Amino acid sequence: MRFKQALIFFILFLFTAVAFSQQATKREWAIFQKGVKEYRKGNLKAAENIFYTLVTKLPESRLTTANTLMLAKIYYREKQYEKSLQLCNQFLKKYPDSDYSDDIQFLIGKNYYRLNRYQSALSTWLFVAGSAKDDRLQKKAMKLARDLMRFRLDEATLREMASDQKSPFARQAILYHLAENDYQNGNSGKALMTIKQILNVKGGHKSFYEKASHLQQVLENKTSGKMRIAFLLPLSGDNGDIGQAMLRGAKMALSEFNHTTDPMVEIVPYDYQTQLTTALQQFKEIASDPSISAIFGPVENDITAACATLADYEKMPVISPTASDENIRRLSENVVQLNIPLDVLSIKLASYAADSLGLHRYASLAPIDNYFIRFQKYFKEYQQKHGNTFAAEQWYYPEEQDITKHFKALKRVGIKLAFQDSVLQIDSTLSQSSLDSLYRIYHQEQVKRLEEMHTKVDSADIPVTTLDGLLLTIYQSDITMMASQYAYWNLQSTLLGNSDWYDEEQLKKNRKYINGLIFVSDGYLNKESWDYRKFRNQYRMTYKSTPDKFALIGYDSFRFLLAAISESGRTVTRENFRDIVMEAPDFNGIYRNFIIGKKRYNNAVRILKFTYGQILPLN
Repeated sequence: MRFKQALIFFILFLFTAVAFSQQATKREWAIFQKGVKEYRKGNLKAAENIFYTLVTKLPESRLTTANTLMLAKIYYREKQYEKSLQLCNQFLKKYPDSDYSDDIQFLIGKNYYRLNRYQSALSTWLFVAGSAKDDRLQKKAMKLARDLMRFRLDEATLREMASDQKSPFARQAILYHLAENDYQNGNSGKALMTIKQILNVKGGHKSFYEKASHLQQVLENKTSGKMRIAFLLPLSGDNGDIGQAMLRGAKMALSEFNHTTDPMVEIVPYDYQTQLTTALQQFKEIASDPSISAIFGPVENDITAACATLADYEKMPVISPTASDENIRRLSENVVQLNIPLDVLSIKLASYAADSLGLHRYASLAPIDNYFIRFQKYFKEYQQKHGNTFAAEQWYYPEEQDITKHFKALKRVGIKLAFQDSVLQIDSTLSQSSLDSLYRIYHQEQVKRLEEMHTKVDSADIPVTTLDGLLLTIYQSDITMMASQYAYWNLQSTLLGNSDWYDEEQLKKNRKYINGLIFVSDGYLNKESWDYRKFRNQYRMTYKSTPDKFALIGYDSFRFLLAAISESGRTVTRENFRDIVMEAPDFNGIYRNFIIGKKRYNNAVRILKFTYGQILPLN
C-alpha cells in the first residue's frame, strides 16, 4: 500500500510539474526528471546533488518550487530533519501561494515529529487536515494527528493545546479526541462537558458538530435503535473453531465501535453447524427479518456459493470474510468477498515474478487438487501471455509421501535445458527436434564415459540454474517435506509459493533450505506492532486465549465494515449496504488490508519473502 500511495503521489507531482515545465527549458525539465528518478530508486545522495544544484543555480526557474520540495523531502529521508525544516520554512516565506504549500506543511509536521516536537507536529498536521486542497493529504494528516494524540500526548497537554488553538477545526479535533477517550474510560459526565465545548466552537467544522451530536445522543441514551447484522457462521461442527474465533474477533471490533459511534450496531449470530442445508434454512430465516441489514458469512466456498444463489432472489447483501473461489462473485451481484479470490492471488504472484523479479522460464510442482490446478493455470496463462515459458509441470497426489521422482523429473528438464542453451549459443537456428537428437547423443556419450571410468555421480550434486522460477504450491502440512527436497535436488531457482507457506514456525525450522522463498498471502502480521499487541492483550483478557489468524480476520473484517458504515454518512439499509461496502475507502487492518471497489472482492494482495529467518512484506 505504501508503494502504491507513493506512486500516486509521484504521478500527481509530475503532472503538476509538467504545467511549469512548459515554460521551463527542456534541459531544466530533463534534469528534474533525472532527479525524481534517482529519488525513486533510493539514490538519495545523487538526487540531493541534482536538486540542490537546481535550487541554487537556477533560482528563477519555473521548476524552483518543485525542486525545493524535492530537496526538502530528500533531507527528511536522509534524517536531516533540522535542515529539511529550515528549507520548508524558507519555502513558505518565499512562496506562500504555491500549489505545493500543503505538501510543505505536511512535511513540516513530519520533521517536527522526528525531532520529538509533538505539539508542533500536531498543530501542523491539524492545519493541513483542516485546510489542504487535496482530500488525500487531508486524510493522511488527520490520521497522523489522531495517532499522535493517541500515543504521544497526555490529556493535560491536549486540553492546554485545545484552549490555545486559533483554528476552530484544530480545537474541535483535539476536543473530540478527548471526549472519545473520556467515554471509553467510562467518564460520561466529563465527556458530555467536552462535547458541549465542541458544539460551542464558532466557525467549526460540520463533521465535528455531527460527530459530537451523535456521541451526545449515545451518552444521553437518545439513540433511535440498532442496526442489526446477521453473522451466519459455523459455530459448531467441523469448522466450529473458525466460526467461533471470527465471532470473537468481530465482537471486539464492535465493542470498540459502539463505544464511540451512533447508530449502535448489533450482531445476531446464527450457527449453521458447518451444514449446507442448515445454512440455507437460516439464510431464508434471516431474509424474512426486515430488521437485519446484511449477512456476515458464510466462511466455506461451497456454502457461500449456495447462499449467493439466494442472495439476488432475497435481495440480501452477503459479505463473506473468507470465501476465495473466484466464481462466487459471478453468481450474485449482492455478494462481496472480503477475502482475495484465488485468481487474483495467482495473477499477482505471476505479475510480481515476471515484472519485478524479471523471471522468464518456469517450472511447477503442485498437488492434484482443484484449488492448486486453478492456481497453476492462472499463473501459467499470465506468463505465456507475457512471452514467458513453462519448461515443466509436475503433479503429486495429496497423500503422496515420496516426491523424489517429481523433483528428479524437474532436475532432468533443467539439465537438458542447460545443454540446449549452450548449443543454441553456437547455432540459434536449430529446431527442437534437432536439439532433442543432439541431447540424446550427448547423454549416451556421458553415460558411457562414466561407465568406462567406473565413476558414480549423484545428480543431486549438479546445480541447475536454467529454471528462473519454481512455482511450488503446497499444503501447509507439506512444508518440511517440500523444503528439504527442494534443497536436496539443488534447483537454484527463485522459489515461489502459495499462501500455505505462511507458517512462521515451520519456515524457521526449515530456513536453511528455503531462504529467499517468495509467496503470496491474503495478509501479513507484524507481531511487534502496537495495534497487534494491544488487540492480543485485550483478547486474552476477554477470552482467556491467544487470538489466531481467524480471530484477526474477524476483527479486521468487521472493523472495515463498521468504518465503511460510519464514513458513508448514509442511513444504512439492506438496499444500500452492498454499495456502502463497495464505495468504502481502502482500509488497513492488523493482519488484512481491504481494497474492494466495484468488482466486489478484496484486491489487497500481500507478497511476502522469507529471508534469514524473517518474513518480510515486499509490497
